[in-house]
Amino acid sequence: MSIFIYGLVLKPLSFLIPIKKKCWIFGSDYGKTYREGSKYLLEYMLKNHPEYDCNFITLNHDVKRELDIKHIPCKMNFSLTGMWLLLRAEVVITTQAIADIQLVYKKKGRRYIFLSHGQPYKVAFRAVPNVYWNKLRSNNNKLIEVLIRYFTLGYHYSESEFFTSTSEFLVEFNRLYYGKNSDIRILGMPRNDALFQNDRMKQEKWIDGTEGKFVITYMPTHRKYGQGELSPSPFIEKEEYQNWMRENNVVLLVKQHPNMLPQLKNVKQTEVIRDITCDCLDPQVCLFHTDVLVTDFSSVWLDYLLLRRPVLFYIYDDFEHSDTGRLYDIREDPPGHFCKTEDELFQLIKKTREDYDSMRPSEHIVSKYHKYVDGNSCERYFNEIVNG
Repeated sequence: MSIFIYGLVLKPLSFLIPIKKKCWIFGSDYGKTYREGSKYLLEYMLKNHPEYDCNFITLNHDVKRELDIKHIPCKMNFSLTGMWLLLRAEVVITTQAIADIQLVYKKKGRRYIFLSHGQPYKVAFRAVPNVYWNKLRSNNNKLIEVLIRYFTLGYHYSESEFFTSTSEFLVEFNRLYYGKNSDIRILGMPRNDALFQNDRMKQEKWIDGTEGKFVITYMPTHRKYGQGELSPSPFIEKEEYQNWMRENNVVLLVKQHPNMLPQLKNVKQTEVIRDITCDCLDPQVCLFHTDVLVTDFSSVWLDYLLLRRPVLFYIYDDFEHSDTGRLYDIREDPPGHFCKTEDELFQLIKKTREDYDSMRPSEHIVSKYHKYVDGNSCERYFNEIVNG
């Protein structure tokens, strides 16, 4: 209810306080974390365009402390200084949802840019805009529901100036999400610039004990939006496979989807199979340090293609038909190698360890999903916003 009270005060003020030119604010993950496109576009701006007043907005005090240490401008969403920025910001940039930054209302001269959490693959991609609203809504009183929405949600997705795709192939699927007449521009994704920044990525938080190892990272998507069963950790009961991993200097990292955290109990680990779900690691950092990606219907493989490293699709259940499903069939022009069982997955891993280059994606596949493979998406975004 406190957010509603803040809204009662800020919404009228928003009409009175003029915007400040070149004042940009950034947010991500419903205000909970510092990651995704907003993180990387903000840091690009701070480095290359210091004439802009750029700030990260968060609800998480740990994020605020972290960014203060790094000397990255950050304000709490409901602090006085934070709300002053909400009133004056010219450009509002969000990544996960419109609620990444709360109480930023439409006003003359204000511009909204939605960076997007990822490129479309599974149908669940279309559900993201409703997640936060469903948490706020009242099931009993429609009037309260309307009032909360009016005073707390600043804008709608359709008011973003444009949306982005990474390739012409994906444009039509982006329009399934944003609308058939939406402005889709092929710019790449700001978060993926990090995959081309070796020195920077080596300084990011990562786990100990993987130096010199052949790193395989398993990143499955959620099941039933977090209400389904947790994806099983491959090989956790297969001692013979773990012995091979020890002998061949292989480590398997398991990073479950954030939606599945409530299901994460009694985690089993060994020295060669480690669960990193709760380590609060930036997904792009995980991809950068990964030699082989194992996934299923998560769109993380789209980002990983930029590294031109092997992708293994472990399709152990009937997600396509009994769960969310997918928008298009990658088996028709496969970006990686498919398997259904642990044994088949192990054989693919062995083959990848023995003949790595033969398992890499082709240049045809990389270009199908990425027009740009250059690490300059932040620059393209900046130019589009400034010149738009």
